[in-house]
Parts: sequence; structure tokens; C-alpha cells
Amino acid sequence: MKIAQIRLSNQRITASKCETPEEVVRWLGAVQAQDYAQALWAVGLRMREATIAGVEKALQAGTILRMWIMRGTLHFILAEDAAWMLELLGKRGVAKATPKAWEYHAMDKKAMARAEKAIVAALSGGNVVTRAAMIDVLKAAGIPNDRQQSYFIFGLLCQTGVLCPGPPQGKEQTFVLLDEWAPRQRKLTYEESIVELAKRFFPSHGPATLADFANWTGLRVPEAQLGLDAVQGDLVCERLGGKEYWLSPNSSAGEGTHLLPAYDELLIGYKDRGPSYEKYGPVPISTHNGMFYATAVEDGQVLALWKRTIGKTRVTIEIRPVAPLHAEAVQEHADLLGRFLGLPPRLVIKEVTKPGPMPRGFQKGNPT
Repeated sequence: MKIAQIRLSNQRITASKCETPEEVVRWLGAVQAQDYAQALWAVGLRMREATIAGVEKALQAGTILRMWIMRGTLHFILAEDAAWMLELLGKRGVAKATPKAWEYHAMDKKAMARAEKAIVAALSGGNVVTRAAMIDVLKAAGIPNDRQQSYFIFGLLCQTGVLCPGPPQGKEQTFVLLDEWAPRQRKLTYEESIVELAKRFFPSHGPATLADFANWTGLRVPEAQLGLDAVQGDLVCERLGGKEYWLSPNSSAGEGTHLLPAYDELLIGYKDRGPSYEKYGPVPISTHNGMFYATAVEDGQVLALWKRTIGKTRVTIEIRPVAPLHAEAVQEHADLLGRFLGLPPRLVIKEVTKPGPMPRGFQKGNPT
């Protein structure tokens, strides 16, 4: 079983690409999105015809939200899914906010209540307010930002469903009240919510194990098992290396060279990423503090790191491979990225380097 190649296809990177951003997010269940610019490309590369403006249009319209959902991390989700996802997964992030975290951010329950009251008052009536302006609202309520209080407050209030990131205003993050911005949200029971996640995860991420599903959602293994038990009749099970992999019965293998964004679901969506490193070895794709780099894959195997530099008239795409790659194949995907960004691409392929420490130039955070 060619696990990495089948994942390439099932994740819609090759076969049966989606028509709309909403279709991509619905198919995957959620798209990791703490790096906003990279997440836009994560959606775009899974569409048949995509532009950055087209993906952002869905965020401007409010059909897709960028929310702290699973594992306390930002994801793109469908607006209609916000209520049940927050109920099942968001509150777990709040529960993980330890007394030490409250102390570090100089916050207590009274201060949080005061912050929520001020924020709700500022946003009520359909107001869209930038992050910077929201920090000023908090200061006026007697809550400074000298201990990153705003980061702590915004995260917790998003995970409890009070507010959510709103439509982007250029590079400015905004906030809105969730119930005003996304008034039509589905309601599911606890069991229905877990089953719904399983219905989306295994067809889109398969071949995947129970551990992969639990890791992706942040559910406890017995909870994840509940979801798998409910959907396994629609799946097939392949056993390999002592593990059970579940996937759709009509799965097929994908191929080709593809430029993935940082934090892409093809790699980060699994507890065990080993199947993507079978050919070229352990290419380091993240820093010690969990920041992920953009990667290039060939037939699902990690082959290179890459980064982009956007200029006024073109986008420069620099690739550092760990094995020889086919320039024509890379150029084809670089052209796809260029069309997405609306800029002609300039492709720069560096000399082959052996897998090991991060190459110079990839040390300072995520590619932009």
C-alpha cells in the first residue's frame, strides 16, 4: 500500500480537486491556519481554479471562519460547524489554561469577565474591530497588554464561542461576535459531533490510523474509537507494519511534485508522518519550538524545503532539495502558485543538500 501517494490523492492535492474554498474545508473537516498566508495556499492548491482573492472572499463573506478549534490551534472551518466544534473541542483548550497561564498573563476570573463585557459592548451590532483597536478597548477597561493579556483573552473568548476572527482588512486581524457573524450554526450532540469528525477525517486523510484521528482532533483515544466504530462500515482496513490503516474503498494513488504550504494537512494531519519520509529520509520540516516550514513533495515523499518572496512584479520561489528534482515538474507547480498569487513566478533551485540541520535562511520562523 502506497500510503503517502494515496494520501496525496485523498487530500485533493491531485485527483478530484474541489471547486470552492468551502468544499475544500468541508472535505478536510478543518484546515490548520495559524499562518494565515500559508493557509490560504493550503486551500487554493486543493481547488481546480483558485486565486488568493477567491479564497479570501469566502472569509470576507463569513462562510469560512478562522477559529481556535482543535488542539488550541487556529483552523479554517465552515461557519455552520462552529457551534458543535467549539462545544466538543474548543472548550478543551480553555480547560488546559492552567493557573500558571492565568498568572503569567496577569489575569483572573474577574478581569476576564470585565474584558468580555467590554469586548461584547464594542462588537455588538455587527461591528468589525481590528485587533489593535480591541487592545485599546481592553486598556480602557483597565486591562493592559504588558503581559500579553490580549492574546490570552482573545484565545479564550474565541474558544468559548463569544467572538471569532472576522474578515481580514489587509494585513490587519479583526474580531466579530460569533453569533452575529455566523448566526446559522448546526447543533450536534456529543456523539454526533465525534462521528461527524470521523466521517470527514478518514475519507480525506486516509490511509490513517485511530491514533492519527485522535491526534488530529485532540480527542482521547476512547472518544476517537467511538467515531471510528461508527464509520468503519464505509471504510476498508489495510494492515501494515502492525498498524491498522483506514481509508475509503475507492481510494487511488496520486503522484507528481507539489509545493505544500507550512503546516499543510498532508504532513501535520497525522501522528505518524513516517510514510512521507520513506524515500529521502528525515528532512527536518519544523523548528524546535514547533514552527513548520513549507515543503515540496514528490509522489507524497518530502523532497525539499521552499520559501517565497513576494515582490512588486513577481514572486521568487526558492527551493532547497535533499535529492535531485525535476525542474519541469517544479516549474509546473510554481506556475500554479503564481496564478494563485496573481504574480509571475521566478523559480530558484539551490544545490542538493543532505538531510540534517535546517539550511541557512530557513531558521527565522515560517516562510512568508
